[in-house]
This record gives sequence, C-alpha cells and structure tokens, in this order.
Amino acid sequence: METKRAMASWARVIESYTAVPEPFKNACRSLLADRSPFPYTLFAPAIGGLQSKGHEKVLCIVDDVFYIWERVGSQIVAATYPLPGISVTEVGRVLLYSWLTVSGVTVDGLTASTTVEFNTVSFPSVEPFVARLRPAAEAAAEAAWQAVRARFDYLEAVNYKFMNYARESLVRGEQVIHTVWQPKIRQPLITLGRWSLYRTRSLAHLAILTDKEVVFIGDDPRLTETRGDQHGGIWQHIPLHHIAAVSLTERVDGMLALSLTLTPGDHQLHKLFTAVNKPAVMQFQEDLEQLRRRMPPV
Repeated sequence: METKRAMASWARVIESYTAVPEPFKNACRSLLADRSPFPYTLFAPAIGGLQSKGHEKVLCIVDDVFYIWERVGSQIVAATYPLPGISVTEVGRVLLYSWLTVSGVTVDGLTASTTVEFNTVSFPSVEPFVARLRPAAEAAAEAAWQAVRARFDYLEAVNYKFMNYARESLVRGEQVIHTVWQPKIRQPLITLGRWSLYRTRSLAHLAILTDKEVVFIGDDPRLTETRGDQHGGIWQHIPLHHIAAVSLTERVDGMLALSLTLTPGDHQLHKLFTAVNKPAVMQFQEDLEQLRRRMPPV
C-alpha cells in the first residue's frame, strides 16, 4: 500500500493524447490531439512541498515553446514560454521533494515564473526539459572533461557537498572560467560578554562562470540545518546571452552584492559575498563582462 501511494506521486511520461489525464484534455486538444510524432509530454501529480501542496501539471515542448498546464480546482491554467524567452532555469532538490522553475517572458510578453513540483525519484523524467533549457552538450575527450571537473577539487576540504553539486551542474563540453565559493554569512546581533546571538545574512553558495552560462548553487533558505549541514540544494542556470548587465555594489555593512540584470523582462538576481571575497568577485565580474562582449547578437 505504501509503495503504491509513493508511486502515485511520481511524474510519468504521457505517450499519446488519449493518455492525457481527462481534466487536461480540452486544454491540450488543439496542440496535441493530432500531433505526430507525439512530443515528449509529462504529467506531474500534485505533491506536498516545503510550504504548501502543489497542483497537478502537464508539460511539453512543441516548436521551441514550453507549455505548462496547471489544474487549479476545476480550472486549467496555462503558462506558455518561448524557449528564447526563458532567462533562468532553476532546479531544486530536498530529499524526495524536487522542483523545476522557469522564469522569463511568456508568449503574451508578460514577465512570469512557473514552478513544477515533482517527486525526486521522477527526476530522470524531468531531465529532458532541463536539457532543452540549458546549453547543448558537446563532445569532449574524457581526460579534458575530467580536468574541467577537477576545477572544483578545492572545495573538497571546505564543503564536499558543494564540490559534488558543482561537478553535477556542468554540461559536458563546458569550460569553467571562474568560480567563487561563499560560506554561510553570519553576523552578530547582540554580544554579551562571551555570548553572542547571530543572524544568517546569506546561506552558503557557489558562483560558477562557464563559457556558456552562469550557475549559482545554494542552500534552500526554507530549510533548517542538521548538525551544521543542509540536505539538498538549488541550482540556477542563466545563459550568458540573457545577461544584459552585471554590477558589483559595496554595501554599507561591508558586504558585496553581485547583481545580474536579465533579458527579456529585466529580471534581477542578487548574490551576497563577504569583503574577503572581493578580489574573486571582481574577477568574476570582469570575466563575465568579457564573455558578454564577445558573444554574437541573439
């Protein structure tokens, strides 16, 4: 019984229009009913998330447009994103709860963000969508590829989890240009003698610049720590051609804010770093600016 209940939460591939769940058929009919070959299509059941229960969704990519239909009560709500309009692809994983969030501009020209929750066991079924939203893999000699992955060996001594996450984040053939590791930032609120009360300003995160994208890997702020560590993480992937501007601001508290302005939609991402990381973050910004200048117009 428990096994069947668990399997009911797994995302599953829909292989034909007749297999589309009944509540979604009317919404999908014009796009999928007579389409041959049938596109890769997925049904994601509603699962309990970190804060609330999600909704059932059906998703597919047709003619370079990402379609996401969501069942909200008795209504089907559609979110439709041209692939060139998606500026951020986020993948999160916390134990058995995972999600895919796309952010960008819809076919109607609206800035939007849509999240698909799924059981982590189902990730192989979701991965084809992630692959379409990220740079294409390229052939690379094994020795050269392992040398690229070895760029993260320095993390083994400071955070083994992030070392593995960084290696996992790469698409084969990418070249790592620069990385910046930022441990969790904590600042004292009150100090009484030898006792201090701290607050967390920023969780641990890693910034990766490759020749094709910027990748941010971080802990999830909604989670509590267990013995100093967090289970799971968040990966944000931003193609270089979607970065309209990059800036570095030194704040009054001494911390540095790295900001990316994304296009289309002028969405912004901000990451905090401590002053000790200033040379590394400045180099990250400079390398990113150089890559952007060399990129052909989209």
